[in-house]
Amino acid sequence: MNKLLVILFLFSVFLINFLPVKDTDFGWHYRCGKENCTKNHFSYFLPDYPAANPSFLYDKTLAFIYDRFGFVGVSVFGGLIMTLAAYFFLLITDNESSITFLFFCLVLFLSWPVFNLGLRSQIITYLFFLLSIFLVKKSKKNFRWLWLFPAMMLVWVNTHIGFFVGLIILAIFLASKYMLSLYDRATKVREMLFPTMVLLLSVLATLINPFGINVYRTIIDHITSPMSLMIAEWTRPSLLQQLIIIGLTITFFIVIARKKIFPLFDILMLLFFALLALIGVRNLPFFYAVFFIVISNQVDHDRDQLGNFLLPIMMTLAIFFAIINVPATVAFDQSFNIYCTQGLSHYPCQAIKNYPVLSGNVYAAYEWGGFLIWQKPQIKVYADGRMPAWRDENGRSPYQDYLDIIQTQPGWNEQLRKLKTDYLLIMPGTFLDLLLQKDSKTYGWQEKYRDDVAVIYKNIL
Repeated sequence: MNKLLVILFLFSVFLINFLPVKDTDFGWHYRCGKENCTKNHFSYFLPDYPAANPSFLYDKTLAFIYDRFGFVGVSVFGGLIMTLAAYFFLLITDNESSITFLFFCLVLFLSWPVFNLGLRSQIITYLFFLLSIFLVKKSKKNFRWLWLFPAMMLVWVNTHIGFFVGLIILAIFLASKYMLSLYDRATKVREMLFPTMVLLLSVLATLINPFGINVYRTIIDHITSPMSLMIAEWTRPSLLQQLIIIGLTITFFIVIARKKIFPLFDILMLLFFALLALIGVRNLPFFYAVFFIVISNQVDHDRDQLGNFLLPIMMTLAIFFAIINVPATVAFDQSFNIYCTQGLSHYPCQAIKNYPVLSGNVYAAYEWGGFLIWQKPQIKVYADGRMPAWRDENGRSPYQDYLDIIQTQPGWNEQLRKLKTDYLLIMPGTFLDLLLQKDSKTYGWQEKYRDDVAVIYKNIL
């Protein structure tokens, strides 16, 4: 394939992924990039909680880029990360046919519910995920490529908690080699021992982080917490997405059955990540990447008529999308007013501007926690995006406590009093707001500010 066409494809991927920064966790990630976040200093609920979320490399990078280039720089960085991911996708499929280009565009399209928020630490994990598959594939011809795995895991574990996906990929590779060895006694011992040693070294590399082995406790907390009941991207995919996942998985097995082949590593990878995708929306990009990689191995890329027919259309649509997308992203990133009003959440920008005395312990909308940590460093919030998998003394998530209060469940006011809450900064029309509107003084609160986005109540007891 013409190198110019490859460049055009990668440039199109960059333009498509040059997106506004809409992640509600940006604020606390930025603040962590400016100071030490080994303990919880940002919320007054569970203060000094030993959270083991090892994202300090991502946080430092994010803060560095934002301080020098603003949100536009962050959007450029996010586009470059996804472009690099596309490049590794091409390397994994080991060809540059237009069918491969089409496959990656389908991955983007089907995974858009996860990718459409712009740069997030999850995007870094997606890049490392593809890099892991690339290293495993290269090791089939030259096992020395696996030496890079522990070094990659050292960086990954200090970037995003999703690092364990790399260990799973390596474990699947090892399991496939072991299962094949049961049928092929000619398999050399070194072929089994080396990946085993690399896996052990990779596990040890993940312990080199500010929290040590506690990062695995955080993973367990996420697995055992009812995340699907609290966070949208942890919920199950839509019925349509589930049917697509199941249908594509069946399609792969039909293809390999007709060809009478048994690519064990591909099979194990597809089954595992299909199961993961059926559990949570956030795992969709993993499955779709794996599916189109393993199906690409079964496609005759020399017969590329379909891809060549679709490629000009695909590129035209990408460029058309970029013409609309790039100016919109720049406008979003350069206007704080647009950022406040057109993002994933409408932030209380006017409220904190028009009521500057807001201070102390502030029970705020969960979606606003990261924003307030960034914009109002002098206050402490009740809960934010770092905390859904944390546990209080009763084993409950801070998010669950947050919901009990906003929904005025029994004991809501006592909890706020117990934690010495100074202000409420909540959305108008919530159960809590409707209750306090009727008779706030009975509960010891007084309304101080209201607009279409936020209402502020002050503790008067």
